[in-house]
Amino acid sequence: MIYALIALIAAVTVALLLLRTNTGVVFLAVCSGSVLLAAAGKDTDLLANSMGPAMHVSTNIVQAGVVLLPGIVSAVMLRKRVPHTKLLVAVLPAFCAAVVGLTLVYPFISGSFQMTLSASKGWSLVAQYYELTVVVGIITSMLAIALTMPKHHKDGHKKAKH
Repeated sequence: MIYALIALIAAVTVALLLLRTNTGVVFLAVCSGSVLLAAAGKDTDLLANSMGPAMHVSTNIVQAGVVLLPGIVSAVMLRKRVPHTKLLVAVLPAFCAAVVGLTLVYPFISGSFQMTLSASKGWSLVAQYYELTVVVGIITSMLAIALTMPKHHKDGHKKAKH
């Protein structure tokens, strides 16, 4: 199971890097998904039930979607914003976004998969270093955003007086 955990985190990290998205913003968006879920509270039950009887959508799926949707939307909207030369700056925020996203979705996955995941050695490492991952994610996200923001070029020409 530890290999599946590593593969999942690596796949999300590589996908974010291949999109050349601003992974700092993605990390912060995943964190905001957690805040959004806390603010939505019991309204996620209402959203799950409003899908209609034909679609049996569980509240857990809706809650996982609420957590991950800001990160997914920002990853797609900000694709190709990081130049190849600055892609190395995006690695740590991408890794942290994958780990934090998985940790935030963990309570909403099925019971059997949750038990298997929690029994693995890798999950205990993720849980043990969660706070450190969040701190590193915030610091590297701010750095990545600062280093990948496009610079405004000043015109060397003065405006002519009329």
